[in-house]
Amino acid sequence: MNELPYRPNVCMLIYNPEYRLFLGERYGEAGIWQFPQGGAEAELSLEENVKKEIKEELGLTDDKFRIVKKLNATNRYDWENPPEYARGKWRGQDQTFWLVEFSGADSDINVATESPEFMNWRWATLQEVRELAEPRRLKGYLKALNEYQLYVNSQKLKN
Repeated sequence: MNELPYRPNVCMLIYNPEYRLFLGERYGEAGIWQFPQGGAEAELSLEENVKKEIKEELGLTDDKFRIVKKLNATNRYDWENPPEYARGKWRGQDQTFWLVEFSGADSDINVATESPEFMNWRWATLQEVRELAEPRRLKGYLKALNEYQLYVNSQKLKN
């Protein structure tokens, strides 16, 4: 039995004014699409980790996005093949999901960062996310996507 702890992780559902979600194609892994995510550093709050990951992975400054809320959905999973940095330290990840409103221009997004996570990106409808997201990741995204759909429906009713 694996006694190692789970690594805290933040995963962001970033949406644009058309309520499309940001999907990134993993650097060096053609066809593997996912939401931005990253390990949460203990010395930062979860919100600070969300901001840090968005800056690192999308090159965005704080004035180009707004954290709307932490979703209720979570996803805990074990790694099949732990990455080098995790071996002997963590058994998998414990994800929290965050709803983030993008307010910049598409040209503000820069995935060609110093240590790129993504080689391509796109805005996707919920149906496109379900079709494009890597199946293993999609399984963990489903509860968060359902919450997102409820949020979008409530926003459209207000307008």
